[in-house]
Amino acid sequence: MIKTEGRGFWELIKISLPFFVLSTGYAVLVLLLEEKFGDHIFLKSSQIGSVFGLAVAFFLGFRMNSAYDRWWEARKIFGELTNNARSFSAKIYTYVLSPNQLVLVQEKEAKKAASDLIDLTCAYINQFKSEIKDVPHPISNAPTEQLFKDYNVDERNKVSNEVLIASATKIEALFAAKATIEKSDLMQHINRFYEIQGKAERIKNTPFLKIYSAFTKATVILYVLMIPFIIGDIDIGGEESYLEYLSIPLFALVSTLFLTINKLANLHGAPLETDKTSVPIDQICERIIGNCQELKIKIRSLK
Repeated sequence: MIKTEGRGFWELIKISLPFFVLSTGYAVLVLLLEEKFGDHIFLKSSQIGSVFGLAVAFFLGFRMNSAYDRWWEARKIFGELTNNARSFSAKIYTYVLSPNQLVLVQEKEAKKAASDLIDLTCAYINQFKSEIKDVPHPISNAPTEQLFKDYNVDERNKVSNEVLIASATKIEALFAAKATIEKSDLMQHINRFYEIQGKAERIKNTPFLKIYSAFTKATVILYVLMIPFIIGDIDIGGEESYLEYLSIPLFALVSTLFLTINKLANLHGAPLETDKTSVPIDQICERIIGNCQELKIKIRSLK
C-alpha cells in the first residue's frame, strides 16, 4: 500500500467514526420504534429513496470536485512559491557575486548584500506564511529585527509587502546600469512573489459559498434521516430470526458515507487552514527557507 494511502486511511477513520456512531444510534432508535409500532412506519416506496439518493450523490460529487479544485489551486500556488524562491536565491548567488555587474563595491560588501537579500527572502517566506494564518505581525528574532531596521521595513504596514519593497530597492541600488538583464530578471521574481501572494489571499479571503455549503449540509442530513424509513426493515428468515438487525449496520454505513463525503468537501474547500487535509504550508515554507539558507552558507564559505 502507498504510504500516503495508509496515513490517509487512519485520518479517514478519525473523520468518519463519529458519523458511524451517531448513525448507528439513530438506526437503533428507528428499529426500536418499528418493533413497537409495526412496519407501517416505514415508507414502502423505494423509488423515493432511489431518486432522492441519486440527486444527493450527484450534488455531493459536484461539491467534492469544486472543493478539490480549490485545494489543488492552493497547492499549485505554494509550488510556484517554492520554484520562485529557489530560483530567486540562486540568481542572487550568481548575479550579486559577479563584480562586473555591480556598482563599485568591495567583495566583502557584495557577499553581505547577497546574504542580506537571501535573509530578506527567508523573512518574506516566514511573513507570507504567518499572514496566511491571520498573524499579520509575528514575533521576530533579533537578527530579523535588525535586518528590518537596516532596510527600513515598516512593521506598521503589511510586512510582506515591505520586505519585497526592501529587496527591490536593494537590487535597484546594487546593480550597475549595464546589468539591465540581471536586474530585470530579479525584478521579475519580485513581481512573481506579488502574484503568488495575491493568488493565495484570493483563496484565503474568498471562502466557499456559505449558502451553498449550508444547503448541501441540510440536504445530506435530511436524506440521512430518511434512509432508515426508505430502506425499511430487513425481514430475512422472519421476525424470529433476528436477521432484521442487519439493517442497523447497513443504515449506519450508508449514512456515514454521505456524511463523510460532505465533511471532506468542507475540509478541502478550505485548503489554507490548519486541518489534516489542508495544504502543508509549514513544511513547504520550512523546506524553502532551508534551501535558501544552504546558499547563504555557501556564500559565507567563499574566499
